[in-house]
Amino acid sequence: MIKFFRHIRRSLINQNQMGKYFKYAIGEILLVVIGILIALQINNWNENRKNRAQEQEILTQLFSEYGSNLEQIESKISLRDDVIKSCIKLLSYTQNPPENLSPDSIDYHLSRVVLRPTFDPQLGVSNELINSGKLYLLSNPQLRNSISSYPSFLKELNEEEMNIFRITEEQLFPFLVANYQIGGLSTQFLFDEELRLRFTIGKELSDFSDLEDLIPKADFTNLLSHPDFEDHIARILGMTPYTNEQSIGVRTKTQEILELITSSQKQRDD
Repeated sequence: MIKFFRHIRRSLINQNQMGKYFKYAIGEILLVVIGILIALQINNWNENRKNRAQEQEILTQLFSEYGSNLEQIESKISLRDDVIKSCIKLLSYTQNPPENLSPDSIDYHLSRVVLRPTFDPQLGVSNELINSGKLYLLSNPQLRNSISSYPSFLKELNEEEMNIFRITEEQLFPFLVANYQIGGLSTQFLFDEELRLRFTIGKELSDFSDLEDLIPKADFTNLLSHPDFEDHIARILGMTPYTNEQSIGVRTKTQEILELITSSQKQRDD
């Protein structure tokens, strides 16, 4: 093909037809330019096709990631609701304990007060997109912004969770060790199947019922009358609702991201 075009150029020059030669040369240049543009267009089309296919794969992974995060945050909200209820119940015991109050009831509610649940989201896919600079593969700008801002959105919740964690570990637990027989409290988790199911990965639970008779029943009289006990429980009660409000905000943010992911998937299908 190159020899053919070269032959035409030489023929025009030899025939001294310079006008036709220049027209031909311009035409040849235009053909080359058009060929390059077509090649670039095809290359861009292929790249876009690959990017869109990769985007669909990423969207699927993100949907799984944030679906898991939503499930976890809802579980933590539910656990904190239990903490609040148990705090209220224990405070009522300090003021007016029922006649049939048992150590099992005290241990049941204390086991929930000391739960200190924390939200530990899965962000592997999101972090990979951000750190690798591949966030651009998501064509929805709102989704890109939501994913990139999600970690900072969790900051205040994490701070509140850690405040409760430290108070429980550094103040409430030492107080209980000094003023209560915590054997029943420590093993309450093993005997409470409903509570264990909310923490355990999988559905198979070991049977620890034989241990129950080995744990002596605690005398809770001094605990309920101790002024510091009421202060500790009241402090946990005062902080937990606010932490749950932050969790509800995170839940809403997570739901919004899932909706954006679903919307992006539908747009690609259309």
